[in-house]
Amino acid sequence: MFASRRHIMFGTAAMMLASLSGVDSAWSAGDVHLSLMIWDPAQKTGVQKAVDAFQAANPAIKVSLIQVPPDQYYTKLDASLGAGEGPDVMWQSSRASYYVDGGALESLTGYIKKDNLSLNGYNKQIVGLYNIGGEQYGVPKDMDAWTFIYNASIFKKLGVETPKPDWTWEDMVRIAKELKAKQAPSDVPLYYNYSFNNGVASLVHALGGKVIDNNKSAMSAAAGTKAMEMVKSLQDEGLILKVTDSSDFNPVSSLISGKLAMGEIPSWNLSLLSKADLPADTFQAVRMPSVNGSWTTDTNGLAYVMNANSKHKDEAWKLIKFLTSDEGAGLHAEGGAGLPANIAKATLSAFVKANEKLGGLEQALSVTIDKSYLRTTTRYPKIITANSKINSAVMGPFYAGTVSASDTARKIDEALDEALR
Repeated sequence: MFASRRHIMFGTAAMMLASLSGVDSAWSAGDVHLSLMIWDPAQKTGVQKAVDAFQAANPAIKVSLIQVPPDQYYTKLDASLGAGEGPDVMWQSSRASYYVDGGALESLTGYIKKDNLSLNGYNKQIVGLYNIGGEQYGVPKDMDAWTFIYNASIFKKLGVETPKPDWTWEDMVRIAKELKAKQAPSDVPLYYNYSFNNGVASLVHALGGKVIDNNKSAMSAAAGTKAMEMVKSLQDEGLILKVTDSSDFNPVSSLISGKLAMGEIPSWNLSLLSKADLPADTFQAVRMPSVNGSWTTDTNGLAYVMNANSKHKDEAWKLIKFLTSDEGAGLHAEGGAGLPANIAKATLSAFVKANEKLGGLEQALSVTIDKSYLRTTTRYPKIITANSKINSAVMGPFYAGTVSASDTARKIDEALDEALR
């Protein structure tokens, strides 16, 4: 990664991507060769479908799709960009500002204006994430959405009422208690995201508060302490696993195996459930439960960006424009692993169809997309390191019961404020 927002620190890693733009022997010498780098293997099929359609429409442009393991992506990207090379087009996250400050990304503002591309066709929060210093550096590819998924066969077997589309926090607790009373002792009634950045922060926002307000931590306010107490109460009542016992717990595989009855699942894992060898409609989706009539979840989103050193910028832009278009995003969505940031109804329908074994998904996602707020670490990337510290060193003692909610909130304030300075 870049060590600061003002200076590029690429290191001396050997160039691992020098051949990204290598010419396939089957390609014509007159063709333009582009490289596209992504990290998620689950999304490769969908991206390749969109790339194939782009190449069919643009036969003189050949695209090499390179999928790098997620834990190696930024290391390899930094090495290649630091050598003045790298992919022509790539995925980028909320770390984009560091790459912009390092001069590694090409502004897309001129291309967008020239082609009269309206950014109103994309989730506005994700659009804004890649508008840096008044310039647009990325066109949104996808966005995150959290929904609840329950295993309907377990509810039927145990004779427990299923969650309704308009359910509340109180409903969730009541249903989880009914499940717990009828399940085997080794089974789990509920998975709720207990992490600070996701589950706790979402409750803070649902309660009308903010994690960061005016560039200062606000966790010591009433909404902050209340949110922490609500999540901890789920643990203390045995409705979710003890946090200390949760490090190896996988809610997706547990839903599939029948060990878990219901849980909060992110959009990027839905395809794993839809591909499970189980009858259709085993899994049903509902939105997050409301608290005092309000609910929300965090979102984040990736974008396609252009290498400032690309030798084929016009063609690279053409690729970005297609991949994020209604057609390209729809083809990508057919892979089922990435919820499009393109807000055309057809793209959401394509994602839902790819995951059609999940009942109620379109309704749950439709309302969730409109209710999401930009994830705290996404909006404030300076706190990413502090967030890791908070989850491990601050939230741990709180869930263990050795530190109060108010004292924990003060420690969170200290950690975030230090990072935000």
